[in-house]
Amino acid sequence: MTNKKVTLMLVIGILVLSLVAAGCGGGNGAQRISGLSSDSVVKTFFDAAKAGQLNQAGLYVSSSDTNNPQTVLKYLTGQQGLAELKQANLISVKKIAEQGNYSVVLATLQSEQNSMALTVKPVGLEKINGEWYIIDLDKVYKDSKYLLLQELLKKI
Repeated sequence: MTNKKVTLMLVIGILVLSLVAAGCGGGNGAQRISGLSSDSVVKTFFDAAKAGQLNQAGLYVSSSDTNNPQTVLKYLTGQQGLAELKQANLISVKKIAEQGNYSVVLATLQSEQNSMALTVKPVGLEKINGEWYIIDLDKVYKDSKYLLLQELLKKI
């Protein structure tokens, strides 16, 4: 009888330990680089997404957008998102406006590696707790919180 209790306690202990280990820092290993400028955030997001690391890319998207890089990818590259992104090159990233906790960056993409077709997209960012995060542009135009960012985007 005590042998069964010991075995049961060991099994429960192993289960609890594995649950704690899975919940503490394990996960996908994605870690956000801190202290980046707004244009560096866009470049880092693009590089991670192009490499297929969507969890890593999601760390640079505002948490109010549920860290969903797909929304940003579809905006940057069109409806294909990741498939089109793998063929694209990021030619340049340039901060063109910044005021308070908001910044606008222009991303210039070459849609195919041996093509002259370029796409220029404005990207809105918000500084949250000292770090820049990409904001879904649909949200920028729907949420009154982003009136200043809307004004910055109108100047483009």
